[in-house]
Order: sequence, then structure tokens, then C-alpha cells
Amino acid sequence: MAIVTLQDIHKSFGSEVVLDQLTLQLHPSETVGMVGPNGSGKSTILKLITGAVEPDMGRVVKQKGLRIGYLPQEATFSGQRTVMQEMHAGVEHLLKLQQAIQDASHEMENLTGGALEAKMKQYDRLCHDFEIAGGYEYEIRINATLAGMGFESELHQAKTTALSGGQLSRLGLAQVLMLETDLLLLDEPTNHLDLQATEWLERFLAGYRGAAVIISHDRYLLDKVTCKIIEVENRQAQVWTGNYQTYLQTKETVRLQQEREHAKRVEMVEKTLDFIARNKDQEGMRGTARGRKTRLNRLLKENPDFLEGPTDQKTISFSFGKSEGASDLVLRAEGLGKSFGDLTLFEDLTFDVLRGDRLGVTGPNGTGKSTLVKLALGHLEPSAGTIRMGASLRVGYLDQHGDVLDSARTVLEEARSVRPELSTEQVRSRLGAFLFSGDDVFKSCGDLSGGQRNRLMLCKLVLTEPDVLVMDEPTNHLDIASREMLETALDDYAGTIIAVSHDRYFLDRVVDKLLVIGTDELGSRKLGKTEFVTADPAYSTYAEIVRKRVEAQKQSELASRRSANPTCRTSPKSEIRNPKSRAPRTTTPDELKRFNKYSVEQIEEMIMELEREIEALKPRFGESEIYKTPEKLADLQRRYDAQTTELDLLYRAYDRRIG
Repeated sequence: MAIVTLQDIHKSFGSEVVLDQLTLQLHPSETVGMVGPNGSGKSTILKLITGAVEPDMGRVVKQKGLRIGYLPQEATFSGQRTVMQEMHAGVEHLLKLQQAIQDASHEMENLTGGALEAKMKQYDRLCHDFEIAGGYEYEIRINATLAGMGFESELHQAKTTALSGGQLSRLGLAQVLMLETDLLLLDEPTNHLDLQATEWLERFLAGYRGAAVIISHDRYLLDKVTCKIIEVENRQAQVWTGNYQTYLQTKETVRLQQEREHAKRVEMVEKTLDFIARNKDQEGMRGTARGRKTRLNRLLKENPDFLEGPTDQKTISFSFGKSEGASDLVLRAEGLGKSFGDLTLFEDLTFDVLRGDRLGVTGPNGTGKSTLVKLALGHLEPSAGTIRMGASLRVGYLDQHGDVLDSARTVLEEARSVRPELSTEQVRSRLGAFLFSGDDVFKSCGDLSGGQRNRLMLCKLVLTEPDVLVMDEPTNHLDIASREMLETALDDYAGTIIAVSHDRYFLDRVVDKLLVIGTDELGSRKLGKTEFVTADPAYSTYAEIVRKRVEAQKQSELASRRSANPTCRTSPKSEIRNPKSRAPRTTTPDELKRFNKYSVEQIEEMIMELEREIEALKPRFGESEIYKTPEKLADLQRRYDAQTTELDLLYRAYDRRIG
């Protein structure tokens, strides 16, 4: 049964129709990705669900009592509260319960007899409600969520007015994730997240039991957590089963089928017209020819789109010119260090970038990635060592904030400033490839959206015909189709690339060397640390290296704990032969006694096996056969709950055995 239904929705803003006859359903426990060109109406759909926007026609039906958590693209706060106070604002019901418990406790001190007994019952009920609502864990959840979003403890008491735009967006996401909701609506949640925070969000969503709709251009995220893709295009929505890669493959299959069907229709019409032309004046065939002409005209009148072929969405289209840089050495850093007061971003960093190299730079927010780019371009001075570009190189720079654009200029003037020798028509033609057409070229740069600014900067890069591309978050604000066009252009680019990015898909496709700044060998944030990885695909290789290191670290810690506890040294075989030879040192709780016959190693294996089974169950919540059948959904939920309860018992047994 659907928890939200949008039926025959029509929505326009002024003369612009955004959605028309759109019908869509959302079901329990499914995580859905929403994709489509910028401006296609994705955010409007979320606002229709929340009630922030009303449809012009059609209706939105929501399950009674449905609890919705909504993250807009730009989170806003009053500025009067601290980070921690904003997080507490999301759990006000728990704070009220907590206060009621404290009040009841104080009142009991002055009561006797029946009044005391009644107050004690109220106290017990409040405590029970508090526990069921997760009240004893909410502070832990708040701290874990803030840490996952990259908030250091020293920021917890900072006023929101002191936060950057990116930090406000991350706080908004943290606040929404803390809510007890049945449906999460997340509009570009990864826009201001680094890799570590994005991966934390993925783990959160994998364990989230409610439904979620995620508008995102992060293709890795869509691959990892979604069971369906909603494509919003041409004012309507189409639902595709599977994650993002499955959606691409299915859509391509459908497109090829549509092309074949279109070719057959065209062929049929051409053959019919040819038959009519050959036979309209032939004795004995005139009637047949007239009949076919009548039927063809009726068919085309009743089906005006009969001869229209499948159309692709409009996207940017460009390529970079040939690189003719003479210098083999593009960039050299020797003993490079950069500090701001007591904050050291990196030190003694030495590396070369040679002609044709494709270097990606990534790492947590605030660890020095953009600073490194500005040092390379000479916009900042190093605190130690040197960094310099090779001689006689044309450098094209794309700045993530758009600071290289003159807000007072029009789009046309800004583009022409790169190549003043080009005619207005030539520049407008280049701008058209980046979706600037008609009066768009006369817009002021200061009035452009984030996506438009990025497209204009890309246009300027192409016009520069650079030997070296230096790009800081080049995929920011680009929709998926535009990102893929950029990646295709970079595939064909023969010059050198230095790109700062958190876009894992982009890094895997474009770069073959990766400089990771600000993390230790286990992937945790650590200022001053750097690591180089040379591989293709670069990011996936690095992620696998870190995963293996983390696993090895866990195994090492387990081995250390075993060696520190003599009771862990008995082999599994001796345990099976004589299960009573290893009696617990203290009385075992009844619910754990059945595990006494197993060795520590066997319990470890049981834990790992059960964790695999639980992970295998999670995707089943998104299967239509399950969520559309209440009995099957309830049965699956019972199995999931039983296995997670069993896993908790195994963990307790394991912790008890190793002391």
C-alpha cells in the first residue's frame, strides 16, 4: 500500500508549466533516487509531498499519521541557537519526556500512600515511553550524527551564524536524520559532503527502515542505496526498477527498442506512400490506393506523434581543443608546507605532475585541497618549500565558487573576454553548446544560478584552449547528463588535468593518480597527512586499499584481545569435544547459556554469518512483491527483527567470553 500518492498533478509557476498529468506512488521501506535535468521539477515534487507547495490540479494523498523529514537544498536557521541546540530541537518530544520524568521523581519525595503509588506508576510509564522512543540513546545518536557530518566537538556550541553555507547544509541534514520519520525527502544531500560524510550517509540509509526519496547527482550514492529510480523529464515522472546502473541499462534497452519501432513506422509509411504513388492511376488498383491513403491519413490524424522518434534530453555538448604545451614538467612541489597560524594543512609534500598526467585531489572538507590548487596557481604563498608551474603553459582554471566570473558582466561579455578576436556570432555559438541561448546570453553573471555559473566557466575553459586544466569541484551544480558530457570531453582531452573532487564516479572515470589529503591510512580525518595512489580506477582502488587496512586492523585488535585473554586460546576442536571444559567464570544469564558450548572463534564465525544474512535481507524491503503484500512485508520484518536480536545476543556472548 502506497504511503504517498501524487495523482494527475499539474503545477506551473507563472507561464512556465513544470509538471503536467504527473502520477507517482511511494511505498514503505523503499529508498528511491530521483534524477532529471536541472529545473525539471524534482524539488517541486518534494515540496508537493510536504505541502509547502499546492498543485494547480490533481491531488496529493498521504497515509494518515505519516511522519516526514525534509531537507531542502538550502537549509535555513534562525541564528539564535547553537549547533547542539538545533540538534536538540529535533528531539523536543524526548526532552519533554525527560523533564516530565525529573518532575515526577521530585514529586515522589513529598508523597505517601495512594498518591505515591499513583505517581510511581506514572513515573514507570514515563520511563517506559522514554526508553521506547530511544531517549537513553539520543545524546549518543546526536554526537554520532554530528561526527558523521564532519562537525568537530568544538563546533557543537558555536552559533549557527558562525557556520559556512556548507556547514549549514550539513547541519540541516544531521537534524533531519535525527528525526523519527517514516519518510525522508532529501534534496541534494551530498552537495556539501566530503567522501567520509557521504559514505556515513550511505551507511545510515542502508540501515534506515523507513522510505526515502533522494534527489541526487551522486551516481555512486544512487547505485549503493536505491531500489528504484524516478526520472523526471518532460513534466512527467517515470519509475525504473533497480539502482542507477540498472536504470541506465534498462533505459538504453528501451531507447533501442523505440528506435527500432520508429524505423518500422517510418518504413511502413514510406512503403504505403510509394504504393499509393505507383497505383493511384493504375486501372484496377485505384480503389485499393485510395483506401490505403484514407487509412494512412486517418492513422496520422489520430496519432500526430506517429512519426516522431525518441528524443534525448538537452544537455551541454563540447570538446577541448588540442594541447600543444612544450613543457614536459607541468607542476613540481618540493618540501611544500602550508600553515595558517597553528593549523598545519600539509608539510614536506613533494611530487611532480608531468604532461598528460591526470591527477585527482580529494579528502575531507577543510584539509587543504583548494589551498593546494591556489598555491599551484600562485594565488597563495607556501609556508615552506616551493611549488611552481612549468614554463609556457596555457592554464585553464575552474573555481568551485565562481569567483573567476565578473558579476557586472553579461554572459556574452564574460565569454568574449577570453577570446576577444572572435565575433559575437562565434561566441554565441559556443555559448549555445553550454545551453545559453536567446536572451540568456545577456543575463548578468551575478544573477546566474550555481549550475549556470559552472556551465559558463566550462565554456570559458574550452575557449581558453588550455594545456593544463585545473578544476576545483568541476561537477558541482551539474546534472548527471552534464557531468557525463564533461567526463566524455575530458576522456578525449590530451592535456594535463589537476582536479579537486568528491565525486567518486568522476574520479574513477577521469583520473589515474589520486592525492588524498587530510586522512590517515584508515581513512579517518587527520590534518597534515597525505597519500598518493596510482591506479585506474583511482578512487575505487583507494577505497579497497583502505577497506583492507581497516579489516586488517580489526583482525589485529582481535588477535591482541585473544592473546591478552588465556580463555581465548582453546582451539575450536577441543571445545567441540569437551564443551564443559570451559565453564564461564561467573553465572551466565539464561538467554546466553546456549552459547557456552561454542568457542570464541565459532561465535565470531556465527556473528559474521548472521551479519551477512542481515545485509542480504535489507534489499528485499525494496522489492515490489514484498512492499505491495502486507503479509510478506510483515513476515520479512519479523525475520529481520529476530536476526538483529540474535546478533545482539551473540555480541553479548562474545564480549562476555573475551572478558
